[in-house]
Amino acid sequence: MQLLGHLALGYFSALAVNRYSNKKFNMLFVWLISILPDVDFLFREYIIHRGPTHSIIVQAIICLPIYLILRRGLPYFAALFSHSLIGDFVNPPTPLLWPISSNWYGIGNSLKLVGSSLQIVEMTLFALMIIAIFLNRKKMSPRDLFLSEA
Repeated sequence: MQLLGHLALGYFSALAVNRYSNKKFNMLFVWLISILPDVDFLFREYIIHRGPTHSIIVQAIICLPIYLILRRGLPYFAALFSHSLIGDFVNPPTPLLWPISSNWYGIGNSLKLVGSSLQIVEMTLFALMIIAIFLNRKKMSPRDLFLSEA
C-alpha cells in the first residue's frame, strides 16, 4: 500500500479504537505514525523495506513507553498497527512477528491488491477519509483543528 492508503487506514483505525476511549487525538500525529514503519526507506542501504520496522512486536516495544507516559495512546497504536496488519498485509508479505519468527505473513497472490486495483482502493479510502473529516468538523473547535473526537 502507498501513502494515501496508509493515511486513511491509520485515521479510520484510530477512529474505531477511539470510539471506546472517547478521548481527543491528534490527527496529524495519527497520520505521521500511520506511515512510520516506512521510515526504513531512509535506511534502505542497511535494512530491507518491509523488514523489522513492519514487525508489530518491534512497533509495540517502541510505542509502549509512549502509551505508558501519555495514557492515551490507543488510537496511535491502532494507526501504527494498521500499517502492517491491514495495509501491507494485502501486498507482498511482511515479517509481522520478527524477531520471534522469521516467517513473512500476507495474503496469497490470488487476493493481493496490485496496480490499478490497489490505486482505486487507496483513492477510495482517502476520499472517504476526507468526507469523514469534513462531516466531523462541526465537533471540533477551530482551536482543536487537529484534535479529533469520535
